[in-house]
Amino acid sequence: MKVLVSSSFFAPDHAGIGVYSTDFPVYLAERGHCVTMVTGFSYYPRWQKSPEDRGRLLATGRYQGVRTLRGYLYVPRKVSTFKRLLHEASFCLFAALNFLRAGRPDVIVIFTPPFFLGFVALLAAKVWCRPLVINIQDLPLDAAVALGMLETGPLSRIMQTLEGWIYRQADQVTTISDGMLVKVWAKGVPSHKTRLVPNWVDVKEYAGAAPSGRFLNQHSAAVNKLTVAYAGNLGVKQGVDSLIRLASAVEHDPRFYFFVIGDGADKPRLSTMADEMQLKNLTFLPFLDQNKYKEMLTDVDLIFVSQRSGAGDNFFPSKLLGLMARQKPLLVAADASSELAQAIVAGRFGLVSPYGDLPGLQQNLETYANDAVFREKTGWRGLEAVKAFDRNTVLGDWESSLEVLVFNHAQKFRI
Repeated sequence: MKVLVSSSFFAPDHAGIGVYSTDFPVYLAERGHCVTMVTGFSYYPRWQKSPEDRGRLLATGRYQGVRTLRGYLYVPRKVSTFKRLLHEASFCLFAALNFLRAGRPDVIVIFTPPFFLGFVALLAAKVWCRPLVINIQDLPLDAAVALGMLETGPLSRIMQTLEGWIYRQADQVTTISDGMLVKVWAKGVPSHKTRLVPNWVDVKEYAGAAPSGRFLNQHSAAVNKLTVAYAGNLGVKQGVDSLIRLASAVEHDPRFYFFVIGDGADKPRLSTMADEMQLKNLTFLPFLDQNKYKEMLTDVDLIFVSQRSGAGDNFFPSKLLGLMARQKPLLVAADASSELAQAIVAGRFGLVSPYGDLPGLQQNLETYANDAVFREKTGWRGLEAVKAFDRNTVLGDWESSLEVLVFNHAQKFRI
């Protein structure tokens, strides 16, 4: 197949959606398909372009067998609702130019958000008479309204109406969890057009052992302590302030040490919060490269995952599968009704307390601290559960469905 993929996130972006919108076209290229990626210049999660990319309008390259067409996108220094809209609009404008440069494919696959990209892809699909597939990694409008980040009013209703209309025009809509699939149906997308394509992980690659001691040897204050780490995007909906409050609650207990690893729009607030508490048992670190990330996972005892109340079925933590593959027991703060909490409780690969329940979170930390065997068994159950989401299984199934979609579309229109 000749496949045109588009997303505003692509390597060297290495967090969130970018992990999957990069690996999907790479997988197809490995399978012998001709793949073009329309994307922007890397900026995420630091919300900052590299110096050499500033001011560039267009660029052509290759990445692991994938032809890349990059276009300008506006990246604000401080993110606001209005500036985010400008950011997404600028990406979509130059994506439209790069769609023309890419040429007509057999199928178009876009990763959203931003959902505005759907307008560009839909127009191209209609002009070229080609099927359009929308992969929904996140429902940011729903999450923003639920979290109070976007007021319910004419603007939010117009945007959600447009979002639903775009999804309904696609030939196939895929999303990453059952809860998000229900949300898509509620937007009027017929069930026969939808498909569950969970995020994936290369289990063999992630499960491979990294040398022990390298990470903690650089942080002497954490040696011989029960270490808890959060690693990922530091956004509002991730709710990492829960971990900082936990560190404050056990500050005088010498058994524990905490790490917050990553970058994002909420990092300045979180850093200020920790400074005001004068925490001595917590360290902030920037994003780690792949090797150092694996070294960190080898050394730390627990991984912290959190979702703010209200965000539960609008996104699903993309890093979760990799953590499970490394047999890391999870310390989770999330609403009991969220799909994240339900999945972890059902699989028994973590302990969950409601978001904002500091005593419950502290009790779960104590449970882990008092039972090393329990920690080991919890991590092992995570590895067993994640095998169903192996890269070759998930992407092999999706590839087959795309081939069927292309064939049926060609027969329908006699291309």
